[in-house]
Amino acid sequence: MKREDSPFARHWLYYLILKYAVIAAALFVSLYTIYRLYSD
Repeated sequence: MKREDSPFARHWLYYLILKYAVIAAALFVSLYTIYRLYSD
């Protein structure tokens, strides 16, 4: 990903970190939910 690809080029690094943090949080929540559902 280049600087020009992000919606706000000045804060492209924060945008990149935030994007991956949101993806990681969604993965964590879904995996945790699956674990709780099938851990009986």
